[in-house]
Amino acid sequence: MLKEFHITAIPCPSSSKELNINEEIRLVKASLLYADKVLLISFIPIIFCSIPYWIDQFSKDMEIQQKMENIKSDIVREMLHVAKEKKELKSKIDEIQDYLKDKNTDFESVFKEEINKSLGRLSNAFYSAMNEATSKMGINKLDPAINSGLLDIYTIGKSRIPEKTYPLLDENALNLIKANIEEGKLNIPDVDSEKIKQIGFVFDVFKRLPNFENATIEEILDIRKVLDKPLIRFRSAIIKMSDCIRYKPWDEGFYYDVEKLFYHRIEPAILEIEEECKSNKYLTKLLNVVAKRPWEMPAGGIGGAIISKLVEVSNISTTAIGMVVGAGAVAYQALNEWKEKTKEIETNQMFLYYKTGKMLNK
Repeated sequence: MLKEFHITAIPCPSSSKELNINEEIRLVKASLLYADKVLLISFIPIIFCSIPYWIDQFSKDMEIQQKMENIKSDIVREMLHVAKEKKELKSKIDEIQDYLKDKNTDFESVFKEEINKSLGRLSNAFYSAMNEATSKMGINKLDPAINSGLLDIYTIGKSRIPEKTYPLLDENALNLIKANIEEGKLNIPDVDSEKIKQIGFVFDVFKRLPNFENATIEEILDIRKVLDKPLIRFRSAIIKMSDCIRYKPWDEGFYYDVEKLFYHRIEPAILEIEEECKSNKYLTKLLNVVAKRPWEMPAGGIGGAIISKLVEVSNISTTAIGMVVGAGAVAYQALNEWKEKTKEIETNQMFLYYKTGKMLNK
């Protein structure tokens, strides 16, 4: 059993003249809903993450630092040599050197300091331009996922691709694989084909969720926190269903099989959950109790815990729940029955998909 379910999202470089990472964001959102950790391998993010990383690495390398200092010294000496060859400058240079000597410094140190200041200004301008570019291309939209520790962007010289990962490829990448397979340039082992098939199925299913395209990374992360346990059952269902797909993701029949599974297995399951939630008679019983009996908002941890749970799994307001909890023994009995029925609904393997759709639709 995998300790950590890992997805590597690999979009094909876009042929569009407009530089953006819209496709990368779509893949990352689906991956974050399904996986424990995600690695994004994509040309634009790689460039914008690798350059700062290598600049930082160079700045820490003592050998490189020494070479830079040697270069600066050579520049200063060459400039002094050129200046002293000109009569009109030689006397001025000598005066400056005498003055600096009295100040317990020298021309080389001062000039190096000016070079460092210039390099600092250049570095600030470079990072400012990088930040502006990442903002325009939308790379900063990935920051919440990166900061959460759930997403890593492949960085040259730093990142490693986990051995036990599931690849998520976009349509262009799948077409590229298909072309290479047909030309005999590529052979993908069956185990890797099965992994690609499973995650391709997941991506197609999540794309069908209402408002999935408009959801932000922050919203996806919030949904993950709420639906951690249902995710385990959802993965089990996906693995079983993906076994029914006869074709590889790059085959023409793949999406036909996905369509059949969606309308035959997933959509009816979602409808069943919807109907179960609407027909939960215990919820009606709770509200009837409230209408008939006086109430008080209970104090203490138990009442607060129940209220918190009901707010989390239902659309009832906090005030209404407080009325229920304060309405006596009959209400508590109905409340417990309602909670048991809700737990039963949540054990449905498609509950994660159902609840995600509801949360995105708010």
